[in-house]
Amino acid sequence: MLSIRSLVEELGVFERNRVPLELKILGLAFYIQLSSLRRAARALSEVHRVSKTAVWKWVRKFSEKVNVKPSRIVRRLIALDETCVKVNGLKYWVYAAIDVDRNEIISMRVYPSRNALAAEQFICETLKCCEGKPTFIVDNAPWLKQALEELGLPTIQC
Repeated sequence: MLSIRSLVEELGVFERNRVPLELKILGLAFYIQLSSLRRAARALSEVHRVSKTAVWKWVRKFSEKVNVKPSRIVRRLIALDETCVKVNGLKYWVYAAIDVDRNEIISMRVYPSRNALAAEQFICETLKCCEGKPTFIVDNAPWLKQALEELGLPTIQC
């Protein structure tokens, strides 16, 4: 299964990397979560000086490659993954849910930790864009498997 970083790399979203790729991924996740360029730039500037214009350019480039405005529809397969983004020694976990059939990002969120509670909260947020109960594709992450089991959702392990 593709990680979030490898998805961004495979899609060729960014040509230049004056700003570290991890920070750009974190910026995209902040923007999707906060819906504000200014707030996303302010949060990132705690670690690395970033303007709201830079965040806007990252979002625009990313949205050209992937649909980031999901609608509530029937979805068959959803891939779940998380990746650790390290910025100035601090770890953040970026969770992503992707509709496998449509190559569409359904949800992307940033959490300060990786555990079953964060995973369950993220999955519940993802289900708001789904009709019915889709099947989730996950790796060996026990926190994802535990959250899906507690919610009674079907899974496929890859």
